[in-house]
Amino acid sequence: MTMTSEGERMDDVVRDLAARVRALEDREAIFGLFMAYRRCLDEKDFSGYADLFARDGEFVAGEMVARGRAEIRALVDGMLGTLLTDGAGDDRHVVVNPAIELDGDRARARCTWIYIVRTDDDQPSVCKVGHYDDTLVREDGAWRFLRREAPTDMPRV
Repeated sequence: MTMTSEGERMDDVVRDLAARVRALEDREAIFGLFMAYRRCLDEKDFSGYADLFARDGEFVAGEMVARGRAEIRALVDGMLGTLLTDGAGDDRHVVVNPAIELDGDRARARCTWIYIVRTDDDQPSVCKVGHYDDTLVREDGAWRFLRREAPTDMPRV
């Protein structure tokens, strides 16, 4: 039986601590990605929105599917006036309850989204509720969406 030295045990502790810190940093970066996504939608910054996806990223919302940043940008821009309000400030996306599973430079996540719009009498109204199913990848040192599915769970009645 080989005894481990105090130095080897300390190396193990440091490696474990470094892995735990890395996981926390990755989760925080992914949560930041979710918030940037919401912010870009609400501000109608569709170029910034598309840049949150990997180069070969994919966005799926019901029957609508876009692959690559140019298609994703065009798809979301085409939602103005129908699935999104025309002007910034007339709608808000709320993203809650993130569950993130890390696997090296890839991750899976699921969170709830709530879409709120401004009514004609200047009041907030929940328009619909759904969830995101995400496959994420670290690309060029940053977390990005490789695939984001956005099914609607509770449509407006």
